[in-house]
Amino acid sequence: MLSDRERETLRELELRILDQDRRFARSFEARARRLPSGSATGPGMRIFLIVGMLVSALALVVGSLGFALAFALATGLIWLVWRLDDAVPPRPSS
Repeated sequence: MLSDRERETLRELELRILDQDRRFARSFEARARRLPSGSATGPGMRIFLIVGMLVSALALVVGSLGFALAFALATGLIWLVWRLDDAVPPRPSS
């Protein structure tokens, strides 16, 4: 992890590059837009899915079938929306 001083130095370098060569900077921006965000496959999504399954299983153990099904369905729908959001290519900026 970068310290505050290192982040500030990095930001200053980024600004200098942007000021000196706009075409070079735009080539990186174009590539970044084409890259997938990866948020639907990252550790945050995995943790979310595991927690969702555990809460649903706990609800089944307690005896609340309706809550378990509702929570599992909600977890699945959130995951699906998250995946579909990552699958949609970003709109080009004008």
